[in-house]
Amino acid sequence: MPQVSIFFSRIVSKPQMTMFQVLSRFENNIKEVLNPDKTVTRYGRTWRLSQPKIYEDNFFVGKLGYISSGTEKRTDYDEEKKDFIELSIDSRQVHYVRWVIDLSTHLIAFETKPPDIEYQSFVGAMKLILYARPDIGLTIEGIIEPAKFFEWVEDIEIVTKFTASLRAPNPNYENRPKVIQQLLRDTNADFAKLEVSKEKGSMETLDTDKTIREVVTYGEEGYATIVAHGLKNGDQKLFNSKRKIPVQRIDIPAPATADKIWHYIIEALRKFKP
Repeated sequence: MPQVSIFFSRIVSKPQMTMFQVLSRFENNIKEVLNPDKTVTRYGRTWRLSQPKIYEDNFFVGKLGYISSGTEKRTDYDEEKKDFIELSIDSRQVHYVRWVIDLSTHLIAFETKPPDIEYQSFVGAMKLILYARPDIGLTIEGIIEPAKFFEWVEDIEIVTKFTASLRAPNPNYENRPKVIQQLLRDTNADFAKLEVSKEKGSMETLDTDKTIREVVTYGEEGYATIVAHGLKNGDQKLFNSKRKIPVQRIDIPAPATADKIWHYIIEALRKFKP
Protein backbone atom coordinates (compact mmCIF):
# COMPACT_ATOMS: atom_id res chain seq x y z
CA MET A 1 0.00 0.00 0.00
CA PRO A 2 1.51 3.39 -0.99
CA GLN A 3 2.45 5.56 1.98
CA VAL A 4 2.78 9.34 1.96
CA SER A 5 4.58 11.55 4.52
CA ILE A 6 2.53 14.66 5.33
CA PHE A 7 4.00 17.71 7.07
CA PHE A 8 2.04 20.56 8.65
CA SER A 9 2.68 24.32 8.81
CA ARG A 10 0.61 27.49 8.91
CA ILE A 11 0.08 30.42 6.55
CA VAL A 12 0.32 33.61 8.62
CA SER A 13 0.25 37.36 8.13
CA LYS A 14 3.50 39.23 8.48
CA PRO A 15 3.55 41.76 11.35
CA GLN A 16 3.99 44.76 9.05
CA MET A 17 0.59 44.26 7.42
CA THR A 18 -1.59 47.32 7.00
CA MET A 19 -5.05 47.61 8.54
CA PHE A 20 -6.57 47.08 5.08
CA GLN A 21 -4.66 43.81 4.71
CA VAL A 22 -5.76 42.64 8.15
CA LEU A 23 -9.40 43.23 7.24
CA SER A 24 -9.11 41.49 3.87
CA ARG A 25 -10.40 37.95 3.62
CA PHE A 26 -7.74 35.26 3.82
CA GLU A 27 -9.39 33.24 1.05
CA ASN A 28 -9.16 36.10 -1.45
CA ASN A 29 -5.55 36.84 -0.51
CA ILE A 30 -4.30 33.26 -0.76
CA LYS A 31 -6.03 32.76 -4.11
CA GLU A 32 -4.41 35.89 -5.48
CA VAL A 33 -0.88 35.18 -4.26
CA LEU A 34 -0.73 31.52 -5.34
CA ASN A 35 -0.46 32.35 -9.01
CA PRO A 36 0.57 29.52 -11.39
CA ASP A 37 1.84 32.05 -13.94
CA LYS A 38 4.62 33.16 -11.57
CA THR A 39 7.89 31.30 -10.99
CA VAL A 40 10.61 31.59 -8.34
CA THR A 41 14.19 30.34 -8.41
CA ARG A 42 15.84 28.66 -5.44
CA TYR A 43 19.28 26.98 -5.59
CA GLY A 44 19.11 26.69 -9.36
CA ARG A 45 15.62 25.19 -9.41
CA THR A 46 12.68 26.95 -11.04
CA TRP A 47 9.60 26.42 -8.87
CA ARG A 48 6.00 26.96 -9.89
CA LEU A 49 2.45 26.05 -8.93
CA SER A 50 -0.31 24.15 -10.63
CA GLN A 51 -3.66 25.93 -10.92
CA PRO A 52 -5.06 25.78 -7.36
CA LYS A 53 -8.72 24.89 -6.82
CA ILE A 54 -11.31 24.57 -4.08
CA TYR A 55 -11.83 20.97 -2.98
CA GLU A 56 -14.36 19.58 -0.50
CA ASP A 57 -15.82 23.05 0.19
CA ASN A 58 -13.28 24.60 2.56
CA PHE A 59 -9.93 23.42 1.25
CA PHE A 60 -7.65 25.04 -1.30
CA VAL A 61 -5.50 22.44 -3.05
CA GLY A 62 -2.70 22.43 -5.59
CA LYS A 63 0.76 21.21 -6.49
CA LEU A 64 4.18 22.80 -6.11
CA GLY A 65 7.17 21.56 -8.07
CA TYR A 66 10.32 22.47 -9.92
CA ILE A 67 11.86 22.02 -13.33
CA SER A 68 15.60 21.54 -13.72
CA SER A 69 17.03 21.63 -17.22
CA GLY A 70 20.00 19.68 -18.54
CA THR A 71 21.33 17.47 -21.30
CA GLU A 72 22.72 13.98 -21.39
CA LYS A 73 24.59 11.86 -23.91
CA ARG A 74 22.89 8.92 -25.58
CA THR A 75 24.34 6.50 -28.11
CA ASP A 76 22.44 5.75 -31.33
CA TYR A 77 23.15 4.19 -34.70
CA ASP A 78 23.16 6.42 -37.81
CA GLU A 79 21.97 4.43 -40.82
CA GLU A 80 23.35 6.95 -43.30
CA LYS A 81 26.83 7.06 -41.75
CA LYS A 82 26.71 3.41 -40.78
CA ASP A 83 28.24 4.31 -37.46
CA PHE A 84 27.45 4.64 -33.78
CA ILE A 85 27.05 8.27 -32.76
CA GLU A 86 26.68 10.26 -29.54
CA LEU A 87 23.59 12.46 -29.27
CA SER A 88 22.88 15.29 -26.82
CA ILE A 89 19.25 15.12 -25.67
CA ASP A 90 17.11 17.18 -23.34
CA SER A 91 17.06 15.58 -19.89
CA ARG A 92 15.13 18.12 -17.86
CA GLN A 93 13.54 16.73 -14.71
CA VAL A 94 10.21 17.68 -13.18
CA HIS A 95 9.19 16.88 -9.59
CA TYR A 96 6.13 18.02 -7.64
CA VAL A 97 4.22 17.46 -4.39
CA ARG A 98 0.64 18.15 -3.36
CA TRP A 99 -0.43 20.70 -0.76
CA VAL A 100 -3.73 21.52 0.97
CA ILE A 101 -4.70 24.72 2.81
CA ASP A 102 -7.60 24.79 5.26
CA LEU A 103 -9.19 28.19 4.53
CA SER A 104 -10.72 28.39 8.02
CA THR A 105 -7.64 27.58 10.14
CA HIS A 106 -4.94 28.68 7.63
CA LEU A 107 -3.11 25.39 8.25
CA ILE A 108 -1.28 23.83 5.31
CA ALA A 109 -0.49 20.12 4.84
CA PHE A 110 1.97 19.00 2.17
CA GLU A 111 3.77 15.94 0.88
CA THR A 112 7.50 15.46 0.62
CA LYS A 113 9.28 13.23 -1.88
CA PRO A 114 12.86 12.76 -0.67
CA PRO A 115 15.46 13.32 -1.91
CA ASP A 116 13.94 15.54 -4.60
CA ILE A 117 11.57 17.63 -2.44
CA GLU A 118 12.25 17.71 1.30
CA TYR A 119 10.45 19.65 4.02
CA GLN A 120 12.80 22.64 3.86
CA SER A 121 12.83 22.83 0.07
CA PHE A 122 9.01 23.02 -0.01
CA VAL A 123 8.88 25.65 2.74
CA GLY A 124 11.68 27.69 1.15
CA ALA A 125 10.01 27.72 -2.27
CA MET A 126 6.56 28.51 -0.83
CA LYS A 127 8.02 31.42 1.15
CA LEU A 128 9.49 32.91 -2.03
CA ILE A 129 6.13 32.58 -3.79
CA LEU A 130 4.34 34.33 -0.92
CA TYR A 131 7.07 37.00 -0.63
CA ALA A 132 6.58 37.84 -4.33
CA ARG A 133 3.45 39.73 -3.22
CA PRO A 134 4.64 41.86 -0.28
CA ASP A 135 1.47 43.94 -0.57
CA ILE A 136 -0.55 40.89 0.53
CA GLY A 137 1.87 40.13 3.37
CA LEU A 138 1.66 36.35 3.87
CA THR A 139 4.33 33.83 4.83
CA ILE A 140 4.57 30.19 5.88
CA GLU A 141 5.46 29.43 9.50
CA GLY A 142 6.60 26.13 10.98
CA ILE A 143 4.76 24.39 13.82
CA ILE A 144 6.91 23.00 16.62
CA GLU A 145 5.89 19.71 18.24
CA PRO A 146 6.90 18.55 21.75
CA ALA A 147 10.66 18.12 21.99
CA LYS A 148 10.46 15.60 24.83
CA PHE A 149 9.69 11.94 24.15
CA PHE A 150 7.34 11.50 27.10
CA GLU A 151 5.37 14.61 26.16
CA TRP A 152 4.80 12.91 22.80
CA VAL A 153 3.86 9.61 24.52
CA GLU A 154 1.17 11.37 26.58
CA ASP A 155 -0.44 12.66 23.38
CA ILE A 156 -0.80 9.29 21.65
CA GLU A 157 -2.59 6.03 22.46
CA ILE A 158 -0.16 3.27 21.42
CA VAL A 159 3.63 3.15 20.99
CA THR A 160 4.35 0.53 18.33
CA LYS A 161 8.09 0.91 17.74
CA PHE A 162 11.04 2.47 19.57
CA THR A 163 14.55 2.93 18.20
CA ALA A 164 17.55 4.51 19.91
CA SER A 165 20.90 5.18 18.22
CA LEU A 166 23.29 5.33 21.17
CA ARG A 167 26.76 6.82 21.65
CA ALA A 168 29.24 5.94 24.36
CA PRO A 169 29.20 8.43 27.25
CA ASN A 170 31.93 10.92 27.97
CA PRO A 171 33.90 10.48 30.16
CA ASN A 172 32.70 7.24 31.84
CA TYR A 173 29.81 4.92 32.67
CA GLU A 174 29.38 5.96 36.30
CA ASN A 175 25.69 6.04 37.26
CA ARG A 176 24.63 5.06 33.73
CA PRO A 177 21.63 2.71 33.32
CA LYS A 178 22.43 -1.00 33.27
CA VAL A 179 21.13 -1.40 29.72
CA ILE A 180 23.58 1.25 28.48
CA GLN A 181 26.49 -0.45 30.24
CA GLN A 182 25.54 -3.81 28.72
CA LEU A 183 25.19 -2.49 25.19
CA LEU A 184 28.23 -0.22 25.08
CA ARG A 185 30.71 -0.79 27.89
CA ASP A 186 30.44 -4.60 28.01
CA THR A 187 30.94 -4.83 24.24
CA ASN A 188 33.60 -2.07 24.07
CA ALA A 189 31.45 -0.37 21.43
CA ASP A 190 31.45 3.30 20.52
CA PHE A 191 27.95 3.10 19.04
CA ALA A 192 24.92 0.82 19.44
CA LYS A 193 21.35 0.65 18.16
CA LEU A 194 18.44 -0.55 20.26
CA GLU A 195 15.17 -1.35 18.50
CA VAL A 196 12.00 -2.85 19.99
CA SER A 197 8.59 -3.11 18.35
CA LYS A 198 5.15 -4.70 18.48
CA GLU A 199 3.94 -7.11 15.84
CA LYS A 200 2.28 -5.35 12.89
CA GLY A 201 -1.44 -4.95 13.55
CA SER A 202 -1.08 -5.32 17.33
CA MET A 203 -3.24 -2.94 19.36
CA GLU A 204 -1.08 -3.25 22.49
CA THR A 205 1.51 -0.63 23.39
CA LEU A 206 5.17 -0.93 24.29
CA ASP A 207 5.96 -0.44 27.98
CA THR A 208 7.82 2.88 28.16
CA ASP A 209 8.14 3.04 31.96
CA LYS A 210 11.24 0.87 32.47
CA THR A 211 14.01 0.13 29.96
CA ILE A 212 12.75 2.67 27.41
CA ARG A 213 12.58 5.37 30.09
CA GLU A 214 16.19 4.68 31.08
CA VAL A 215 17.34 4.89 27.46
CA VAL A 216 15.39 8.12 26.85
CA THR A 217 16.84 9.71 30.00
CA TYR A 218 20.31 8.80 28.79
CA GLY A 219 19.52 10.16 25.33
CA GLU A 220 18.29 13.49 26.67
CA GLU A 221 21.79 14.05 28.03
CA GLY A 222 22.95 14.21 24.41
CA TYR A 223 24.02 10.60 23.87
CA ALA A 224 21.22 9.21 21.68
CA THR A 225 18.84 9.91 18.83
CA ILE A 226 15.35 8.60 19.58
CA VAL A 227 12.81 7.63 16.92
CA ALA A 228 9.40 6.18 17.81
CA HIS A 229 6.21 5.21 15.98
CA GLY A 230 2.75 5.29 17.47
CA LEU A 231 -0.99 5.46 16.83
CA LYS A 232 -3.63 8.02 17.73
CA ASN A 233 -7.23 7.67 16.55
CA GLY A 234 -5.99 5.10 14.05
CA ASP A 235 -3.46 7.52 12.52
CA GLN A 236 0.27 6.82 12.46
CA LYS A 237 2.41 9.24 14.46
CA LEU A 238 6.18 9.70 14.42
CA PHE A 239 8.59 11.09 17.01
CA ASN A 240 12.16 12.00 16.09
CA SER A 241 14.33 13.68 18.72
CA LYS A 242 16.23 15.47 15.93
CA ARG A 243 13.09 16.76 14.24
CA LYS A 244 10.65 19.08 15.93
CA ILE A 245 8.29 19.38 12.95
CA PRO A 246 5.01 17.44 13.07
CA VAL A 247 4.76 14.74 10.41
CA GLN A 248 2.23 12.02 9.75
CA ARG A 249 2.49 8.99 7.48
CA ILE A 250 -0.77 8.08 5.77
CA ASP A 251 -1.68 5.01 3.75
CA ILE A 252 -3.25 5.52 0.33
CA PRO A 253 -5.28 2.42 -0.62
CA ALA A 254 -4.89 1.32 -4.23
CA PRO A 255 -5.77 2.43 -6.80
CA ALA A 256 -4.16 5.72 -5.76
CA THR A 257 -6.29 8.05 -7.88
CA ALA A 258 -5.77 11.83 -7.68
CA ASP A 259 -9.09 12.34 -5.88
CA LYS A 260 -8.28 9.63 -3.35
CA ILE A 261 -4.89 11.18 -2.53
CA TRP A 262 -6.45 14.65 -2.07
CA HIS A 263 -9.13 13.15 0.19
CA TYR A 264 -6.65 11.41 2.49
CA ILE A 265 -4.42 14.49 2.80
CA ILE A 266 -7.48 16.57 3.68
CA GLU A 267 -8.57 13.98 6.28
CA ALA A 268 -5.09 14.17 7.88
CA LEU A 269 -5.35 17.98 7.98
CA ARG A 270 -8.83 17.86 9.53
CA LYS A 271 -7.58 15.66 12.35
CA PHE A 272 -4.39 17.65 12.97
CA LYS A 273 -4.43 19.67 16.19
CA PRO A 274 -1.40 21.99 16.60
